[in-house]
Amino acid sequence: MKTFNFYLDTKVTDWYRTDFEIEANSEEEAKQKAIEFVKEGNHGEIPWEQVDCTIEPMSVEENGGESTEELFTGSGDDVWNNKPNQHLNSIDLLLNKE
Repeated sequence: MKTFNFYLDTKVTDWYRTDFEIEANSEEEAKQKAIEFVKEGNHGEIPWEQVDCTIEPMSVEENGGESTEELFTGSGDDVWNNKPNQHLNSIDLLLNKE
C-alpha cells in the first residue's frame, strides 16, 4: 500500500494585542486619546502579539459563503473545499454518491 500526503488549510479568527502608551492629564483624557489613536490607524507600526486561546475556526457563513476549509494534495492540487454546492473534481462527485 502507498502513502499519499495531503494538507488542509483552515480559515480562523484570532485576536492580537497591541500595547501602547498615551500621555494625558487624566485617565479620561487618555481614554479619548487612545480611541482617536486607534481610529486614525496609528497602531499599524507597533508590534503586536497573539492572545492565547483565541483561535476559532470560521464558518462558511461567517466568511461570506466562501470556503473555510480547503484540502490539497501534497503537490498543491485542489481536492475539496467546504463551500456549499461546489465540486472541484470527480473525487467530490464520487464521495457524494456514497
